[in-house]
Amino acid sequence: MNRSPSLAAISEPPRQTPVRHLVDVLVVGGGSAGLMAAVAAARQGARVLLVERNGYLGGTLSMVTLGSFCGLYTVTETEVIPVVGGMAAEFTERLAHWGGPREPLRWLQTASLPYDPTLVKLAADELVLQAGVQLAFHCLAVGVLREDQHVRGVIFEGRDGRWACAAHVVIDCTGDGDIAALAGADFEHDPQVIQAPTTMFRLGGVDVARASALNRDELRRHLEQAVACGLNLPRTSGGAFSVRPASMHLNITRVVKDGRAPDPLDTQELTDSEVQGRRQISAYLKAFRRFVPGYENCFIEDIGAQIGVRESRRVRGDYWLTQHDVLNQGRFRDAVACSAWPMEEHGVGRATLWRFLAPGTYYQLPYRMMLPAGLHGLLVAGRCASASHEAHASMRVAAVCMALGEAAGVAAAQAVAAGVMPRDIDTDALRRTLRAQGAILGD
Repeated sequence: MNRSPSLAAISEPPRQTPVRHLVDVLVVGGGSAGLMAAVAAARQGARVLLVERNGYLGGTLSMVTLGSFCGLYTVTETEVIPVVGGMAAEFTERLAHWGGPREPLRWLQTASLPYDPTLVKLAADELVLQAGVQLAFHCLAVGVLREDQHVRGVIFEGRDGRWACAAHVVIDCTGDGDIAALAGADFEHDPQVIQAPTTMFRLGGVDVARASALNRDELRRHLEQAVACGLNLPRTSGGAFSVRPASMHLNITRVVKDGRAPDPLDTQELTDSEVQGRRQISAYLKAFRRFVPGYENCFIEDIGAQIGVRESRRVRGDYWLTQHDVLNQGRFRDAVACSAWPMEEHGVGRATLWRFLAPGTYYQLPYRMMLPAGLHGLLVAGRCASASHEAHASMRVAAVCMALGEAAGVAAAQAVAAGVMPRDIDTDALRRTLRAQGAILGD
C-alpha cells in the first residue's frame, strides 16, 4: 500500500463560523473562578453563557479532586477566622446541605474545609441553573474575536461543530489563561520554574480512625521507611482527608520530568505526566499497605480524572501581585478579595516549602490584577491572574479563585449596565456590591 509523504503543514479552506450566542457576559471555564463569575454576573441581571470543556462544573475541585477547600481561613492559636465569604461561603453551605463537612480542619499553621468532589458537581449545577446561567458543555475554545485591542467574543469547537459567541465582556477562567493567550495578552510561563503537578487519588478500605490519628510528621516517617526499603516515592509528606466512611483522599504524588516540572502546555509532556502520576499511585498503594497504620487493607477507590496542574500561564495585568504583597499584608484601594493562604511551593524534591503568613493576618488582591494589560473587554480570574511565581504560590487556591471569580462577574455585569469596558467601571461601586453580598474585602 502506498503511503502519503509526511507533511509539515496543511492548508485549510476558508470557512464561515456561525455566531450561535450573543450575550452580555461570556465566561470560559466552569471551575472555582468561572462558576462564581457566571452566577455573580447573572444575579446582577446580565445575560450569561458559561462554556466548559468537561460535562460538569467545578473544574479542579471536581475533576482533579483536591480533598479540601484551601484559602477560606486565617488562623490564630485559638481561632479559625474566615477571610473569604460571599458566594464561596454560600457554596460551602450548599455542599453541607448535600451532606458535606461543615467544620474546618486545622493542620500545620492553617486550616481548610474537606469536601466530597461528587457533591461539588451537584451543588454547582443547582447554583447556575437557579441563577439563570446558560450552559454549554463539551466545548473547547480555539479562537478569539478581536477588533484592535478589544476582545469581542470567543470561537469554540463542540460536538456539533465550530461556533462563536459574541459578548460585551469575556471572562477567562480557564486556569491556563487560554483566552488571554489567544487574544495576544502578555503572560509569564517558564517550565524551568513552575510548580510540579500532582495526581490525586482516594484509597478505600481504610481504618479512618487510625489513619486520621497520624500527624504529618508521623506519616512522613512511615513513608520514609518505605523509601528506605526500596519503594520509589517522590513525596513522603502530603495531605490526607476523609470525607467518606473507610476512605482517605491523598494529595501526595509529584510528577517531574528531567529534574523539572513538566510543561502543562505541551501535549506530549502533559500526556506523559498523566501516565506517570497513575504509575506513582501503584507505588503508594504498596507503601501505605505495608508501612502506614490504618491502611493495611486499603485499595485504590478513585483517581482524579485529570492531573492537578498548579501553575501554567500567569497573565500580565494592570497590577502584578508580588511576594512582598503576600508576606507584608498588601493593601489596595481596589481590593476585591483577601487571602491568608501560605506560599506553598511544590518543587521537584520530596519536600514542600511553606512560608506562612503571621497568625491572624491576610493580604488583599486588587481588581487590577484581573485586567490584562493593553486589552479591553476581557477579565482574567482564577489562578491565571496577574501574579509573580512566588505570589501565585499563595493566591492560586480554590477559595481565593472563587472570590476573584465573584468580583469579575459583578464587575462584568456593571460594565455592561454602564456601557463601558471593565477597566472603566467604578471600583468603589464594585466593592460596595461585593460587601453587600457578604464578600470579605478586609480593612
